[in-house]
Amino acid sequence: MKKITIGNEQLSYIEHGQGDTIVLIHGFCGSVDYWEYILPLLSDKYHVIAVNLRGHGSSTYSGAPFEIEDLANDMNKLLKKLGIEQVYMFGHSLGGYVTLAFAELFGKSLKGFGLIHSTAYPDTDAGKEGRLNAIRKIQDLGIEEFVNGLIPNLFAEESLITLPNEVEKAKRIGYGTNGIAAMETQAAMRKRPDRNGVIEQANVPVLLVKGTKDKVVSLDRVASSSNQNVSEVRLDTGHMSMQEAPEELAKAIRSFIPSKTLT
Repeated sequence: MKKITIGNEQLSYIEHGQGDTIVLIHGFCGSVDYWEYILPLLSDKYHVIAVNLRGHGSSTYSGAPFEIEDLANDMNKLLKKLGIEQVYMFGHSLGGYVTLAFAELFGKSLKGFGLIHSTAYPDTDAGKEGRLNAIRKIQDLGIEEFVNGLIPNLFAEESLITLPNEVEKAKRIGYGTNGIAAMETQAAMRKRPDRNGVIEQANVPVLLVKGTKDKVVSLDRVASSSNQNVSEVRLDTGHMSMQEAPEELAKAIRSFIPSKTLT
């Protein structure tokens, strides 16, 4: 694990392989360990960087308030410090919100980007209320109890039976999240704007990975766009294809990059 200081935080990340750079950003209460099965399937052809967001994994959290845009700026500063000018960026769930903000703010740094079980829509009113409930639960019961309730909802029903080790691993990863950072992240997600326009106006390839059994982001809530640069892949999974069907997700990413960059 490598670390780099950005502002008041130390962001931790891992990197493997050579070639075009792929940046992978995990979801809420996740970490770089979410990508354990994906990394070897991509790093034989690409330079892959997986980053821990503030307060997740072994990245620090100083206690300062932040927005989704601040997390995107963390990614930009990381790439600047590493001397990397352009990347493909793929974000899972929360990571997708960060990816969209990055595309809006630093679009020239992207060769392409993708949402993995994420959405360009803002929270609904019910969703916003759910964020407040999540904050209260973390505050009242602690991060472990919150994660115990969160993680089973991320997997397809059959995966809860057939992949018990992955479910337990996701819980252990979640337990490592800083509780205060988790509450701040919920507040940031609650305030994020509609970014369908970022996808609609994208002049680089965009990949939308959807899970047909996703209980968190339904198929019709991913994005709305007629942009011909946008392609879609549906996987027979829940919200966690990187653990439920890593080979299929890696194939979708590998197919996306060369097929969209041929001249």
